[in-house]
Amino acid sequence: MCDILHPNAELGSLFNDIHPDHGMFSPILVNARTKEIMPVARFFDVEQFVRDIVEIADSGRRPAITKSMVLLSLVRNFEPDDAPPDFGIAQLRGLFADCVYRVAGNGPNWSEQAYAYNGVWRLVMVSPMAFQDNSNYDLATISHSTTPMATQEGEINFCAYNGGGWRKIVEHLHQTASVAEWSRAHGRHPIYAKGKEVSLGAQGAPRTDLVQIERQQTTV
Repeated sequence: MCDILHPNAELGSLFNDIHPDHGMFSPILVNARTKEIMPVARFFDVEQFVRDIVEIADSGRRPAITKSMVLLSLVRNFEPDDAPPDFGIAQLRGLFADCVYRVAGNGPNWSEQAYAYNGVWRLVMVSPMAFQDNSNYDLATISHSTTPMATQEGEINFCAYNGGGWRKIVEHLHQTASVAEWSRAHGRHPIYAKGKEVSLGAQGAPRTDLVQIERQQTTV
């Protein structure tokens, strides 16, 4: 759809993502003033909108007609009664235009344009970082990761470091003490849940079973 709306763009919006497991995301609204959080799916039918987009893009209409059809889909899937009181179709349209530019826009002032929407409600995408496992490991995809990690062994790309097993190797090579050894020397650090400290027995004393497990692993 972005390519149809921007037929003269220097770069297309379709590309091979370096993280093929990024198949899920949760769009939420955050109020910049009150910090209130609301899922977009509470007042907007995201699934139906995605189906509409597929059908609109497959129809191959001109950019002006495509844009009109997309706007009609926004109105169709918007439930104003379930939205925040100060969030209407105008705000929804502004956020969507912001998202389209982030995908299909380019230029020296991309950052300013991509985040030009200055409404009270801001869109935040919560995405998982699910790395590939031994069953679906893709060397070609891993090698194209563009985020470098600085380690004691040199520069390793982000995907290989976390998904290729290098992190475990590097940390093992440069570890100064095992967890059990550190706990015996310095005591266990406090653990919190729901704002309250969780009791771990005697303060500063490591649990015997954990120490025993660590010794057994070291022996093996």
